[in-house]
Amino acid sequence: MQTLIIYDSTGYIISQIQGEPLPREPQGVPFIWLDMPIGKRILITDGIGVDVTVTPNVAILEDIPKTEVEIADKRIDELESGLMMLMFPM
Repeated sequence: MQTLIIYDSTGYIISQIQGEPLPREPQGVPFIWLDMPIGKRILITDGIGVDVTVTPNVAILEDIPKTEVEIADKRIDELESGLMMLMFPM
């Protein structure tokens, strides 16, 4: 989904807006449209979430950390695979 990010000259995010119909683009303040990739989120440090040192300016993204359930599910799968190898060696 498209996100309108409004920020100041330092990259400080003032507002993030999504929805249908798409919000109106602001006049007189910097903004970017972002189509958020799956598994990513905006990395905000002290309110700064847009890299203004590059042209065009871009949102600073990071991977969304795995939840405890996702980590546990992966570990269970690994343990089950290991157990199957012990029970049925090739």
